[in-house]
Amino acid sequence: MEKLQKALEKARTARGDRSTVDYGSKSRLPRGSGGGSDAWAALKPLAVDRRQLISNRIIAFEPSPDARYFDILRTRIRDEARRSGYRRIAIASAGPNAGKTTTLANLAFSFARLSAERTMVLDFDLRRPRLHSLLGQEPTTDMGAVLTGTSAHEEALYRYGDNLIFGLNRGTVQHSSELLQSNEAGQLLDQFDATYQPDLMLFDMPPFLAADDAHGFVRNVDAAIIVVEAEVTPTTQIDFMETKLSELTHVLGIVLNKCNYPDTNDAGGYTHY
Repeated sequence: MEKLQKALEKARTARGDRSTVDYGSKSRLPRGSGGGSDAWAALKPLAVDRRQLISNRIIAFEPSPDARYFDILRTRIRDEARRSGYRRIAIASAGPNAGKTTTLANLAFSFARLSAERTMVLDFDLRRPRLHSLLGQEPTTDMGAVLTGTSAHEEALYRYGDNLIFGLNRGTVQHSSELLQSNEAGQLLDQFDATYQPDLMLFDMPPFLAADDAHGFVRNVDAAIIVVEAEVTPTTQIDFMETKLSELTHVLGIVLNKCNYPDTNDAGGYTHY
């Protein structure tokens, strides 16, 4: 971990201070004012099988000792987003199988339990989308069709409760890199912003080192979170990815996933007084 910390400090020093991305819109719609409620209500409700979610390691749909780790991460993201004015955050990993999609899905349900927060979660890992299968869904379209204008965006969006939207894919999307780097991608996010007025957008991105999809897309976001697999993701990859990502956007932090060792600072036995 000492080497990891040194690598992060080196990259952050090289990055210096950067301003928040300008999406091309000078006026921002007010948050928390109830705007966009009709658009939310018109979306298809997402029906989930909780047993299937649990079997896929999605456990943050309700408070529990295991969900508290995602709740802590959720609150840290929310607080930093408010402090820094971040509203679009990409979830990325260096390579496949680090658990970024599972982490994002748990974060999504954790955010859904904050009734005052509106969150959109979009599956932009168009090469190997997994979010729909983790949620037990079979979408009829995908975000690629939305980006090319062959499907209305409402067809790819699902509402969970009153304050969480998922944008899902039915399968692999061709020409994913070109779609994510297109002007239409930024315009679509602006349309989502105007229509649904979310407090936060979270994006599931393809592995950063596997293709250039994420490289071209992150100009549309405020910050990124890196998910790494404990004892598997090499420190050199983490260092390289953090450095390259920081040239494109803010790096909000690193999530160490699949760690088999307990945190000595964790009050694991605490539930309620």
